[in-house]
Amino acid sequence: MRRAFPTVPAVVMLLAVTLPVGIPSAASAKDLGVRGATWSVAEPDLLAEIETRLLEMQRSGALARLQAEARERARSRLEEPEPVPGIAPAREERSRTFDPAIVVERDIRTPDGTLIAAAGTRVDPLERVGLTRDLLFVDGRRDAEIAWALGHGRPAKIVLLAGRPLELMRRHGHPFFFDSGGWLAARFGLHFTPALVEQDGTRLRITEIPVDDRDDPEREE
Repeated sequence: MRRAFPTVPAVVMLLAVTLPVGIPSAASAKDLGVRGATWSVAEPDLLAEIETRLLEMQRSGALARLQAEARERARSRLEEPEPVPGIAPAREERSRTFDPAIVVERDIRTPDGTLIAAAGTRVDPLERVGLTRDLLFVDGRRDAEIAWALGHGRPAKIVLLAGRPLELMRRHGHPFFFDSGGWLAARFGLHFTPALVEQDGTRLRITEIPVDDRDDPEREE
């Protein structure tokens, strides 16, 4: 069934009825004039202002100083990253196991839609890929801990929780990693160094091993 649309006169009448009576027409509007000071509307070009400011800083040498300060901050942060907070030297040997398995929160699929792991599946990475090297977590400010790590009898990665990794690499000719942001320390629940993380079946074994640092000037009493 076709719907009937209102004719033009009907629409005009409808508008006349529904529009507010108090709205003045253009013909009855009055020019009240201009009162007070007026200014033309003008918005500054933001990019032009930035360019002008940069040119001023370049001429004054301020830009070069800022660039040098930024390079120095980056170099300092690279040479000596922020230490992982809450780390103390181990005073007794303690060992515990750590389960690295995770429970998948939602389905994991390949780009073509193939299901890899359904939500709720428990995934143990050690069942698929073993830990090929031990992990040695140390405070790089303590010579005794560095000596302990370098003397480790098995293949290992040395991970600093504090200290200067680049300086240690130059001094010992050995790679040192840094736990930036303390992510690994938080994951493994590390609070004491040195700590050995090694594979124990389908678990990881974490052992805190005290070292003799009586001659170390950085030792905390």
